[in-house]
Amino acid sequence: MIYSGWFTPPAYTKDTVFGIYQFYYNETAPAITQGVLDSGLVITFGQLDGYVSTIWPTDQVAALPITLSYMEGSTTYTDTWSALDSTGNLQIQFVDNLNLYGGISNAHKFRYVIIPVGASLNATSVKPGQESGNGSLQTSSSVREVIQNYRQMSYAEICRRLAIPQ
Repeated sequence: MIYSGWFTPPAYTKDTVFGIYQFYYNETAPAITQGVLDSGLVITFGQLDGYVSTIWPTDQVAALPITLSYMEGSTTYTDTWSALDSTGNLQIQFVDNLNLYGGISNAHKFRYVIIPVGASLNATSVKPGQESGNGSLQTSSSVREVIQNYRQMSYAEICRRLAIPQ
């Protein structure tokens, strides 16, 4: 298991594709190898503390993609945060449905977890009874369960099952 610390993009690059604004930030991630892209899983988490707490509660964490819909007056806004993995890189992307943003808050934080899948899972990634840095036991069955169900699990549950410090 490989996981990053939390990182906060200092600035986003604004791009326009087919008239739609897109903001993105590239985080160097050497642990995302071609092997991981071919047969592993990368889960990117966001803590979107740049929003007011009625839209996104402070310190709430979820796996990307995250879509937020909210009302201001009679206008519905939809913000979408996603992650694109490529060899050695993790791109955080943001799009809003009304092209209103001129910039993005630098209060948002992200981290990723890499889970190797396939033959290497039992052989090298997880040794039964292996302890993590926080003393929790990590088992191959916990890893398989996360791989199969991470979309239905909370961030805290994934961290607990993978013995990753929050």
